Amino acid sequence: MKRPLLTFVVATFNQEAYVREAITNAFAQTYSPLEIIISDDCSRDRTFIIASEMAAAYKGPHTIRLNRNPTNFGIGGHVNRIMELSRGALIIAAAGDDVSLPERTEVIYQAWENSGRRATSIFSSYTTITAEGQNLGVGGTRGDPADATLYRPQRGTLFDYLSKKWPVVVGCTHAWAPSLFEYFGPLKADLEDLTISFRTLAVGELLYVHQPLIKYRRHGNNVSFFSDWDDTSSFEHREKRLRWVDEKHVMAYDTMLADIETLHRKGRITPAERARLSAEAQRIRNIYAVERKMMDGGFFRRLRTLTETLGQGHLHCAVRSLPRALPRPVYRSLFLLRERCRAMLRTNRGPERLSA
Repeated sequence: MKRPLLTFVVATFNQEAYVREAITNAFAQTYSPLEIIISDDCSRDRTFIIASEMAAAYKGPHTIRLNRNPTNFGIGGHVNRIMELSRGALIIAAAGDDVSLPERTEVIYQAWENSGRRATSIFSSYTTITAEGQNLGVGGTRGDPADATLYRPQRGTLFDYLSKKWPVVVGCTHAWAPSLFEYFGPLKADLEDLTISFRTLAVGELLYVHQPLIKYRRHGNNVSFFSDWDDTSSFEHREKRLRWVDEKHVMAYDTMLADIETLHRKGRITPAERARLSAEAQRIRNIYAVERKMMDGGFFRRLRTLTETLGQGHLHCAVRSLPRALPRPVYRSLFLLRERCRAMLRTNRGPERLSA
């Protein structure tokens, strides 16, 4: 049986130190037929120059297509542009600072076939590496790591997903079907893994491959990674990152609210389900929006934000944000004390397995 064309995308932005390795491993993919799209989001460094030189010199079996956005579209806009360019039955995405294993596309294709081609999002575990390429261990596993089952469907309700963001794909390992965009339209948010996971749970199937298929590079310029493993020695750096996280989550939940309306309009959910899902999405959105507002302004502005939040009946949200009403130096001291305690606990527990 003739194999379908698949699309492997290397999405780049200001990654001149790493992009050569990312593209080399894209060229090394064993699956065929394959189109490789190298798409740059208007980098300010030599990323696109390197990509252009490598594309021009390529002599292998894959079709190479090169794109540079005229302005910086951001993650969501860049994904939308990639969808306009792609012709494959699946989109396998890779960042310009990560390293895909040569068999990555082949394994994803086999997983898709194993699902009867019903899977609309496929992801895997990964190996974390430092900026210099040092191995930090395997992350992103789902279920029992000792379980030898290779393909593992991930199931959950839309309501639970809105509340807990679970199950969610690991964005650096993600592959998806164009049908998600045909059904819902383009993205309006930068957290593409969050919004595409919601869309998959709504109208498709989510599949995890229990095999590391990519090397995820951790370095100081990662765009969206934010967790307890981040360096929190700089309070100001942490606050800057958290502003980004809050703003992008507000955008993501706005997108999911719009997707809920699409599901209702197309008869996928009932009016009662629409009301319940919309209320939960709005509740979670408010948590991020209020935290973002509480990060700026003086004491009286922050107090007004808390009062307005209480007046709208969002008690939990107000209580969660209450520490940010403290004077900045006090809040900063309490935060750094908490982080030192967490670091001591991690040291006492010893090495931990990386997870998504």
